Amino acid sequence: MYETSRLIHWTDVGPRDGLQNVSGTVPTEVKVRLVRGLLDAGAPRVEATSFVSPRRVPQLADAAAVLAALGDEVRGRLRVLIPNRRGFEMALDAGVRNVLVTVGATESFNRRNVNRSVAESLEDIAAITAAAAPAGCVVDVALSVCWGCPFEGDVPPRRVVELCAEIAARGAAEVGIADTIGVAEPARVSALCAEVAAVVPLERLSLHVHDTRGQGVANVLAAYQAGVRRFEGSVGGLGGCPFAPRATGNVCSEDALLALHAAGAESGIDLDAYCAVAERLGEDLGTTLPGRLHRAGVWHPGRVGAATTGVADG
Repeated sequence: MYETSRLIHWTDVGPRDGLQNVSGTVPTEVKVRLVRGLLDAGAPRVEATSFVSPRRVPQLADAAAVLAALGDEVRGRLRVLIPNRRGFEMALDAGVRNVLVTVGATESFNRRNVNRSVAESLEDIAAITAAAAPAGCVVDVALSVCWGCPFEGDVPPRRVVELCAEIAARGAAEVGIADTIGVAEPARVSALCAEVAAVVPLERLSLHVHDTRGQGVANVLAAYQAGVRRFEGSVGGLGGCPFAPRATGNVCSEDALLALHAAGAESGIDLDAYCAVAERLGEDLGTTLPGRLHRAGVWHPGRVGAATTGVADG
């Protein structure tokens, strides 16, 4: 195990990666309340929205309105996804100080996601980071489908390591590795994190996993034990990837944070407040979110109440 701090940096992607899969239009005021609620609960950073084409992701067509309503006082704790240089320019116009660019680990996925080759995306990243520096904007890059691609199958770890080195060399502040379709399991997460750490410093490496096959929380813990301290998840477990078949289920933020806290990690996040945000979001969307902690409640041994009443069940 790497000797590192227990302090973790959690980014909640629910307002962007979670809501982008909701079919009905979510009102701007609901999105703003969600972002503010996550920040108030202690999330260090929230991925608030995305400047993608409204034709492809109509749910996020109100990106500028969301950011304007949030105001300047929280801008330093927000990140926005951008697909290309045009999206970057729109983000700058909105006063954004932190953007995320994605690139696929396979040609097929990258074509399907951003309609470009991997080489073209790497060129875009270099151009965006060069333009971002004088503008005072931080650029993060996420590498999608690191453990498996819905169009090409397993992705060789060496391919992921090489691309992470390329991304870091092009000026990315944070390099994220993503299990976009939820096919990783703890042993492979540990192994790949260790390999990528040889080309990307651990303090710049982040993990984004999906719980599609029930391994999300275990994979977060495996990465933590491997020395990773930057993670992403979605409040209530909402979301997935609309461009990857059956890529349901971002790992639930509060579920994963509970496990990390139990393992000794420190986040500065109030889990009770986080669960309240998840409950309100479920009410706003008229659905039951897939996460578990917000439904069961945080267990406080000193508070014995209604949960102990009723008929025993074994």
